[in-house]
Amino acid sequence: MMNCAELCQVAGNFLLTQSPLHGAVCGACAEVCNACAQSCEEVGDMDECVKVCRDCADSCEQMATSAGLKGAASNKTKRAGADRH
Repeated sequence: MMNCAELCQVAGNFLLTQSPLHGAVCGACAEVCNACAQSCEEVGDMDECVKVCRDCADSCEQMATSAGLKGAASNKTKRAGADRH
């Protein structure tokens, strides 16, 4: 969870400074947030963490996609497949 929080902060900083690399950082952030949500779900009784991580992942995926980062949406597809199990 700490790594997820740190990367979210970094992604926010890249957006605030209007870095041309924000799409790549947001794509990585989405992947980490999806992994964190899955981990929190497996631990159990961490519904708020799961929701926040998934919301962040969705936002980061959108930003990565809008920045033209191909394959950014594939993380969402992977998570959706994992949600079915």
